[in-house]
Amino acid sequence: MNHVDCRLVDSFLVREGRAIRPDLHRTRFGDGYPVLGEIPQEGQWFPRITENAVEWRLAPALRTHSTLWVPETVDPREHPLLKGPDLPKLAELRQQARDHGADDAVLYSARGVVNEAANAAIVFKDEKGLVMGPHGSVLLSTTVRATVEAGLIDQPRRAELSVEEAPQLPAWCASALHGWTPVTKWLIGGETLAGAEHPALGKQCQSAAELNEQLWQSAVPLAEDYS
Repeated sequence: MNHVDCRLVDSFLVREGRAIRPDLHRTRFGDGYPVLGEIPQEGQWFPRITENAVEWRLAPALRTHSTLWVPETVDPREHPLLKGPDLPKLAELRQQARDHGADDAVLYSARGVVNEAANAAIVFKDEKGLVMGPHGSVLLSTTVRATVEAGLIDQPRRAELSVEEAPQLPAWCASALHGWTPVTKWLIGGETLAGAEHPALGKQCQSAAELNEQLWQSAVPLAEDYS
């Protein structure tokens, strides 16, 4: 494995010993995924998984909506398609977002194109349907893929949406910890903008909360060395 691969990190919500599509996490991580060891069967956990260790952490309180902060600086990642190498930079951005009263920071290109959030995918809805940032700049979201493959939403298409137009569209964050959460506020240039009204997210007039509930019906028990 190369130097970058050795710094890969994985994490996802484990509830009562179960998780949503853990196979997708292992596939994204690639070779070197560790044995998980003794898995807690009670409560909610958010393990931090690296090639050499598994740290079983209690999950924080889950949020039901998201406020996104748009920093003045562009996406700092050097390896946007890998989870791990850029985590220190993303952690710093998320802390800055919290200092501004937000939940997460928006990552955007030098051309002002929205990629995703520091710790979540961002899915928008326009007149054509669901849409995400462009290929090559967005980490493969296990939450989005699991939801699509469960038949709960359509596959989002890829497009270039600007930071200026993003708050005008209904938007959701998709996270392996918090699940689907509607974006209700945007913090841009010292201003607070209300998020657009949210229509149905899924194929059956689902709110984010309903979608999360249905998605958890596909959760499976974790095995110590699941494949």
